[in-house]
Amino acid sequence: MWEIEFFIKDNNRCPTKDFLDDLSPTQDLPYINNRFKQLEEHGNKLRRPHADFLEDGIWELRVKTRSGQFRFFYFFFDGVQVIITHGLHKKTRAIPRAEIKRAQEYRSIYLERQKKEK
Repeated sequence: MWEIEFFIKDNNRCPTKDFLDDLSPTQDLPYINNRFKQLEEHGNKLRRPHADFLEDGIWELRVKTRSGQFRFFYFFFDGVQVIITHGLHKKTRAIPRAEIKRAQEYRSIYLERQKKEK
């Protein structure tokens, strides 16, 4: 089993939690929570159509709900953890480059914190 953790910014805000709080508890969250459970169970073995590698250690979790397509960006840490950086409501065919960059930035911050804790 893998452990899912949401990235927390320096201001103690959680981009993933903030995003989830704005979604429908009936039309979106059951589907998203189900996909999170699949990620927890399968980790780095989860593949398309449920997950896909983007670049530079960043993956996307793909979720289709009644109200549309959602993507959650994540990376693996320490062989047992999945760190979800943030999510978005996908409205275009391609993932916006800025969202991948944001996930990479959050990953860098997370890794720096881990170095300081050791």
